[in-house]
Amino acid sequence: GKTLTNFNISVGATDDFMNAVAEEKEWKLIGPHNKEVVKIVNAKNIWEQIITNAWSTGDPGLIFLDTINKSNPTPAVGRIEWTNPCGEVPLLPYESCNLGSIDVAKCVKGKEIDFTKLEDLIITAVRFLDNVIEVNNYIIPEIKNMVTGNRKIGLGIMGWAELLIRLEIPYASEN
Repeated sequence: GKTLTNFNISVGATDDFMNAVAEEKEWKLIGPHNKEVVKIVNAKNIWEQIITNAWSTGDPGLIFLDTINKSNPTPAVGRIEWTNPCGEVPLLPYESCNLGSIDVAKCVKGKEIDFTKLEDLIITAVRFLDNVIEVNNYIIPEIKNMVTGNRKIGLGIMGWAELLIRLEIPYASEN
């Protein structure tokens, strides 16, 4: 059979869909381009396929669209329709989020966190991520307008376990 490799597949679920699952009702599958009904299926059967595949392969991911849109900070700009591939950033149509990480293990001096170095890295990384928005080559104007208008960036950390080792703090420590 045909398989997709190197893809991150997610399913957007609405409250109406979840209610149809609970009530084992029929569900219309709508073509995204022409908005026509492609097929009518049992909502619970679709749900069970989603769960089975997520359990066995990790895909698809799931986003509860109505729930996430209740917290949409910019509803006048648009409705959130998806997230980035890892699921931590809700996105509007044509929007992206530039992500970066700081290796916190590199911010240890002796047996303490070098907060001055960490602060400098944070400031530099945020500036860098914002600069990426400016120099990016956008393939269509809608993407450029959304990304440069909303300027979503995400700065995370890596090296947490190594940081704890360098500080001689047990991973399970409550201190």
